[in-house]
Amino acid sequence: MEKLEDLPPNTVRACLLPGLAIDPMGLIKPCTAKSDWMDGTHDKYAYRCIPLVSANTMGWELFNPVASEARWNGGDSNADIEIRIEHEHPFAINSHFGSGMVTWYLPFLFRTSPDLGLIVTGPANHAREDAVPLDAFVRTDWLPFPFTMNWRLTRKDRFVKFAKNEPICRILPYPIALLNETQLEITNLADDPGFMAEVNAFGAKRQENVAKQQEETKAWLETGKKPSGKGVWNSQYVRAKGTAKEGFAPHQTVFSCAKPQDRRK
Repeated sequence: MEKLEDLPPNTVRACLLPGLAIDPMGLIKPCTAKSDWMDGTHDKYAYRCIPLVSANTMGWELFNPVASEARWNGGDSNADIEIRIEHEHPFAINSHFGSGMVTWYLPFLFRTSPDLGLIVTGPANHAREDAVPLDAFVRTDWLPFPFTMNWRLTRKDRFVKFAKNEPICRILPYPIALLNETQLEITNLADDPGFMAEVNAFGAKRQENVAKQQEETKAWLETGKKPSGKGVWNSQYVRAKGTAKEGFAPHQTVFSCAKPQDRRK
């Protein structure tokens, strides 16, 4: 068996648990820019926020395998949550921890190279009023056991629905040493006049863009002619204005995580 230290750097491996007659390729996929609530904003306005879109594309998502719903009566026991599922499934939602938390056992045991662990979260920018995902950091560089994905129900005495194929978990590889080795410093912005000048120039251009956006929106409402937004919406960030310096990584507005490769024997 391959040892963890033999995994190449920057490697995440999803080991399908034994005895499962399921197709794993449809259970985990790279994250995409799409978000249902962002789709629902006027003219899909939210997609003009490039940092939001970037976050949407980071990592891989796992999906709810079967339509289900859960109702919590407010108690602390796992018996205080009523679970209904469309049909039996080994990885359907269940009540394991109690206190309003629902749990998905995942069909994979994740392994990472020694430099990485996994941040485990809900899908990025996935808005719900009745449940919230619980974040975790798992030491998949050494842990020889699967982890679970957990959500906390926030409303008592009403069923919370989870649709089939709804994303319920996201994994993000994260360098283990980074938090311990990164120094946080507090300084006065004014002590760096060169960078202060860049900040002021960027802010002035941003205000100019905002004014143009407001003018185009007003004309849109008055004439019905939709603005192009070309060169206005998020133009500085999209074009990475101000990053033409040595040592900076190439600018990206979205990320393209690799599709899982089926290496099963």
